[in-house]
Amino acid sequence: MSHHVVLPLLLWAFGASAKAEIAPDALINEKPVEAQLLLKARAANGEVYSTLRAFVCREEIERFKGNLQKSKVKRIDHVSTALSFENGIEHYDDVRQDNHSLESLPEIMGAWSEGEFGTLLQQTDRLLATQPVSFVSFENVSGVQTAIYRFEVSEKDSPWDLAVGTTHYKIPFSTDVWISTATGEILKIARKSISMPVDTRISEIDWDVSLAAVDLDGKPWLLPTAARYSVSYVESKHREWNEMSFSNYRRYGSESTLKYSGFK
Repeated sequence: MSHHVVLPLLLWAFGASAKAEIAPDALINEKPVEAQLLLKARAANGEVYSTLRAFVCREEIERFKGNLQKSKVKRIDHVSTALSFENGIEHYDDVRQDNHSLESLPEIMGAWSEGEFGTLLQQTDRLLATQPVSFVSFENVSGVQTAIYRFEVSEKDSPWDLAVGTTHYKIPFSTDVWISTATGEILKIARKSISMPVDTRISEIDWDVSLAAVDLDGKPWLLPTAARYSVSYVESKHREWNEMSFSNYRRYGSESTLKYSGFK
């Protein structure tokens, strides 16, 4: 049975609504300083995605499986793909599973995901502006002072689409977001769902993305560098997880986009 995550790529695509102000109820129970930091985060991350619209990189995915006690771990395979991000939408080309070429990611059996690169960030940015947000704590991340915020998303409002075989489910989730107190930039996102439909036989899904400064054309951009996606199963008491890395960033313009056929 194939378990994977397919995010609706157009649902939170940036447009005029992306620049809307944060709703008052999204700042519920926050002190003035913490509320202002959320406003700063909204401005900082909206600027990133309105400016950086087209790039390619290499995504490497190491897949593993083991028991829930983490005492037994087995490597499944290695998947790589050329990932392009244009106008808020991800595209995956040149997909390889170990030494075999595949037409697309959906050919892969087992647990896999897509959307870590830009879609998850865009959704998070949008949800920070529309969902009630709670401040959790301050935390130092690789020498950077961050504030952690948390929000919950119901099944009705969820943009997260889980595909199990040919059946799709909208699943509720909670998200923790690490925001730089100095710049308002998002440094890490961790999404979790434990309210899974019974017939999926899944007990929990965890999904996180870490970002770091990447130099493109002499300018630093805060972009995803690593991600992790984990699925735990109820009956077999085992889990599968993917560890992802992003590298070899390049930008391209509209002319080269028309000629783009893959990234080597």
